[in-house]
Amino acid sequence: MMAGLCRRPDLSERSSTLDPFSFVIALVAIVTGGRLLGRIVSRREMRSEAPRVDHQELDALRASVDDVSDRLHRLEEERDFYRALLEAPKGDAEKDAPGASGP
Repeated sequence: MMAGLCRRPDLSERSSTLDPFSFVIALVAIVTGGRLLGRIVSRREMRSEAPRVDHQELDALRASVDDVSDRLHRLEEERDFYRALLEAPKGDAEKDAPGASGP
């Protein structure tokens, strides 16, 4: 009796179709593999299409960035100066103003 329950079906008795669970597993594996291969191929294409930059052009870009950085630093200093000037009490501004007559 136990031999009948544990018996493997013979290949001739097996159906050639997949059960639904096996079909879903196979379909998910195929889709996942396709997506993975697509990402690998696109990454390799992106690496090969990297722009080539001349060293002179790169140095010119660095000089431009340094110039803009210096300008930004000066603007920040001016902003801080005018902010401090606006926040100063009115009495102090009149004393420090050029041309103010003292006692």
